[in-house]
Amino acid sequence: MKPNSQFDLMWRLIGGMPLEREYKFHPTRKWRFDYFHSSGVAIELEGGIYTGGRHTRGSGFLKDMEKYNDAASRGILVFRVPSHQIGAEWLRPIVATIKKGGSSAYRNLLEQITKGGNNK
Repeated sequence: MKPNSQFDLMWRLIGGMPLEREYKFHPTRKWRFDYFHSSGVAIELEGGIYTGGRHTRGSGFLKDMEKYNDAASRGILVFRVPSHQIGAEWLRPIVATIKKGGSSAYRNLLEQITKGGNNK
């Protein structure tokens, strides 16, 4: 079973909320998250951990760091799940975080943007 299909199945089995797939979070970069919840929680399925995949080689690792740091500056919480071990032990903390409201920093930024937009 492909990692995305395995994730979708496990996510439903543990009662995960609806997520947006391939969420583009940056206005000019092509960066996307595998999954995103509107509370500011992103999920990345990390493949090739033991096979020298893109995410573990130098340039790919650095690009991921740039992406994750930019997301953090926007208040987005990024959970990284190994694609060869998609299971409840990795997914339950994500569900719990979303149920607690997700990222308060992300919500605060959205609130500031909304307030700023209403003042014009």
